[in-house]
Amino acid sequence: MDIRTLKYFQVVAKHKQFTRAAEELHISQPSLSNAIKALEKELDCLLFERSTRKLILTEPGKILYRHACKILTYFGSIYKEMNDVKNEGAGNLSIGMIESYRYFITPIIYHFKKVYPNIRIKIHEMGPKEIEQALESYDLHIGITSNINKENELKYEPIFQEKYVLITPIDHPFEHLSNNIDITGLKDEMIIHSLEGFEVRNTFIDVCQKAGFTPHYEYEVESLETARSMVEAGLGLAVVPENFITSNSSDKIKLIYLNNLLPERTVYFAYHSERYLLPAIEAFMEIGRTEGHSIFR
Repeated sequence: MDIRTLKYFQVVAKHKQFTRAAEELHISQPSLSNAIKALEKELDCLLFERSTRKLILTEPGKILYRHACKILTYFGSIYKEMNDVKNEGAGNLSIGMIESYRYFITPIIYHFKKVYPNIRIKIHEMGPKEIEQALESYDLHIGITSNINKENELKYEPIFQEKYVLITPIDHPFEHLSNNIDITGLKDEMIIHSLEGFEVRNTFIDVCQKAGFTPHYEYEVESLETARSMVEAGLGLAVVPENFITSNSSDKIKLIYLNNLLPERTVYFAYHSERYLLPAIEAFMEIGRTEGHSIFR
């Protein structure tokens, strides 16, 4: 058993057939079939059930597949980590962030580039789960997220805390109220929700239900920009992170603070606990902590 054989096995398991797997691996189908048979002989067990049109992993095959994926991920990370060290000061810095931090990250990059002018920065707007997966596979150096998963190998360092706020059309009746309203005032309002799984949606619905009602909605959106555009058009109200709105204000909406129950959320830097953090990455996070403190103190 070696890395190449494990890769062959992984690709066959992914495609559930030898033909496509051989095409991806750029080897002949007989050579691939023989490699898998040799692996089965070495392990003294069948890895695939071959009685159906598609190959199906046996129980031993499922166990090997789980370990093979981990081993191949770690093996690939060696090259990525060595490349980081080799190109220190002149390489790439890959950052994944959820949409609401697009304005927060700009001043960090501005100050960072003064110290590391030759590092190219790649910014990916991603969902929290995608950030976790990309960090675990070493495709990202840093993630900026508000979600914590204690069941993986990631570390999370807090940057700042922020409130959730309500945004309404500028001519909404709430305009004539004080800046703060009770969350029960939203009982009969049309809410523009984030998609299922987003923290802001789950937090808001939970608070409303504790207050004795479930918010009405007809729209579910993935983008905060889309939610804001729909609010501006008078299609409903939305609850969004404060930083997203205050960093990019609009004269077509009203920002209102909800004065009970809606908790603040913590924003974190996330990174892989076993990945070597270059001085440039440490510097980026330190600038981020400084910026977070100055803006949200």
